Amino acid sequence: MFKQLRKYNRSVIVTWLISYIAVLMVPILISFVLYSISFNQVKVETNRANELLLEQMEMSIDSKLKGLEQLSLEIALNKSISVFSSVDLPLSDAHYYDLFQISESLRTYKNANDYIEQIYVMYTNSDTVISTYDHTNRQGLFQKLRRQQDTTYEQWSALFDQKYVNGYTPMHYWDEGTSTPVVVFARSLVFNTPGQPPAIVLFLMKDSKLIESVPQHPDATMFVLDTESRYIAAPKDTSRLPQQLTYDQLQGQQGVVYKDIQDNQAAVSYITSKVTGWKYVSVLPASLFNEKMEYMRKLTWISIGLCLFVGGIISILFLRRNYMPIQVMLQSLSHKFGLRFDGGLNEYSFLQDAIHDHFAEKEDILIRFDKHRNTIRAHFLRRLLKGYTEKDVPLHESLAAHNILFPSNRFVVMLVYVDYYGKFQQYGSDELPDQKQQMLHFILTNVIEDTAASEAAVYTTEMNDVLACVVNFQEVISEEQEQLVLKRITAEVRGFMQEQIQVELTIAVGGVHSDIYGITQSYHEALDALEYRVVLGSGHFIRYEDTHAGKNAPSHHYYYPISVEQQLVYAVKSGNYPKVEALLEDIFKENFSVHPVSVPLAKCLMYNLASTMLNTLDEMNLTNKHTLESHLMDVEKLLACEHVLQMKAQMKHKLKQVCEWIQAEKRDHHRYLIEDVQNYIEKYLHDPSLNISMIGDTFQMTPSYISRLYKDYTGEALLDTINRSRLAEAKGLLMHRKLTVNEVASRVGYADVSTFVRTFKKFEGMTPGMYQKTAH
Repeated sequence: MFKQLRKYNRSVIVTWLISYIAVLMVPILISFVLYSISFNQVKVETNRANELLLEQMEMSIDSKLKGLEQLSLEIALNKSISVFSSVDLPLSDAHYYDLFQISESLRTYKNANDYIEQIYVMYTNSDTVISTYDHTNRQGLFQKLRRQQDTTYEQWSALFDQKYVNGYTPMHYWDEGTSTPVVVFARSLVFNTPGQPPAIVLFLMKDSKLIESVPQHPDATMFVLDTESRYIAAPKDTSRLPQQLTYDQLQGQQGVVYKDIQDNQAAVSYITSKVTGWKYVSVLPASLFNEKMEYMRKLTWISIGLCLFVGGIISILFLRRNYMPIQVMLQSLSHKFGLRFDGGLNEYSFLQDAIHDHFAEKEDILIRFDKHRNTIRAHFLRRLLKGYTEKDVPLHESLAAHNILFPSNRFVVMLVYVDYYGKFQQYGSDELPDQKQQMLHFILTNVIEDTAASEAAVYTTEMNDVLACVVNFQEVISEEQEQLVLKRITAEVRGFMQEQIQVELTIAVGGVHSDIYGITQSYHEALDALEYRVVLGSGHFIRYEDTHAGKNAPSHHYYYPISVEQQLVYAVKSGNYPKVEALLEDIFKENFSVHPVSVPLAKCLMYNLASTMLNTLDEMNLTNKHTLESHLMDVEKLLACEHVLQMKAQMKHKLKQVCEWIQAEKRDHHRYLIEDVQNYIEKYLHDPSLNISMIGDTFQMTPSYISRLYKDYTGEALLDTINRSRLAEAKGLLMHRKLTVNEVASRVGYADVSTFVRTFKKFEGMTPGMYQKTAH
């Protein structure tokens, strides 16, 4: 078995072994998870116990601090203490007696609160500091009570020189060269008498007494951290304290953070005092967690080892027992069928492949045969459409061999030509790749077969980019219904392809024949009908009977006489597009409405019209000052039209552009003429003989023509322009010069003053004399 395992790494035995190992890993993983959960639970419980100690510490210390605040109020109400605040230096004998009384009172307050080390009352007015046993001044208190040895008196005084003192400060009490850490609560005394000089009471508490009543964890280090990150009631051994611990690092009212203490991790639990805002901190080494979990860790590893040992033995036994039947089957296949397991697959896959190999090979052969059958049948249908049949093999045998069944002897050929590829257009430009065209023909084949399934059998093949369909009607379809069936099939196919894929089709059908050999004749008739697309345009259903060839109409020449061609040329040269459009409509109506011309004559007409257009444009390039734009001379799109309607639209578009260009050229010519006339009027404005006749003679035009041309372009009569220009100058002369009306009339070109007066009144609504008086 193990040799098999080493030889075939993809063997099923490998899969089983991995499965057994995965099963063994389940209890191991569960053990790890339980160990992790237990470790975290122990850690949580330890931290919770630590938090309870901190809460007790907070209650103990905060209650003491609140007691100090209450005691400060009692001291302020003491009459002897409040009266002494008004005493000034120097002190009298009576004042010293008061000092003794005050000390007695302070001693009473101190004895009532054993956690208070000393009480001082500082009087600013007399620079006197009274304690429970003596009195001194501020300088003397400074020598005993300050933060550091090098603290200056000014720094110390700044703590008590505020308007209202109320706060806790860690300091050192200096006595005979030794210092004791204390916490000082200083508060200004507010007396009942307004305007009374201030005094400050100071309560001293030793750090040891501050937390001596707090329950202690044997392995925890507890201390207080004030808002300035100073340690209060902290042990002297700094090695048990976290390095660089600041107040800002302990966020929130309470929590736990982990810090390194001498390269060992410790859990730093804290809670915030509601009285002072201090952080009560407890530091617990993380090694406590490890000690409590050591036993569980050992137990976990022992259980994992047992699982691996016992589970491994059981897995090997079951692995061998389960693999033996498969090994016997492989040996049997190797001896009887010559199949040898080489380890490329697992045993189950090898057995499955061996069992189904024959069926898979047979199915593959059938699939290949079906593929070749379709190709051979398509080739047979193409030969049948062209009239090529095997002489040695009867036709009905060839049909049966290609799985072609005709239910009746009524045949017709239908040709489907794709005019516009719709959604398939994105895959190419004018000619789609062969794969895309095959895909579209495949879709068309399925749509046609499904549409005609109940009324006809349809077999399709490709003939020169056209889908050819041999349609054989069912026996139940009468000859009168055949055309209706064809119309319905083509209408549904064209509608479906247009709606779903936006494909535009032209479908042509030949005549219906009652013999299988008539398929060839129907195919050629369908080709003639499809060629008639040149006349009707794209997107139509064309029957051979409806075409010129199908009607057997006598051949005649198309309608395009020389006179009509000359009218078309003249209309184009004159830029009269409505006339051009009307002539084109008449030409196409005469040729394609009543008796449509044949396809060859339609092609001749298309080329003749294109020739007329091209010659007209070339002639206009030779006779006009400005050359036609290159895009107007481009007739390649016109010659590339596939059918008459497309050519008609292209010709209208091109000729409309040409007529618009000619009209623009005429407008430019008239604009230059009008500018010359206006310059001429300005030059001879003062000449009394200036009139329309004089202008017409100058520009070699009749007076009526040049006057009409001027008015059409400017919107104003030529004579009105002359009078308006003269009157504009006359108003200036009447307004600024002291001239008579006769003098003004002669100066602006009027030989008769009465004509000047009549014209002025017509345009200005008043006589020149009245205008001159009004202006002055």
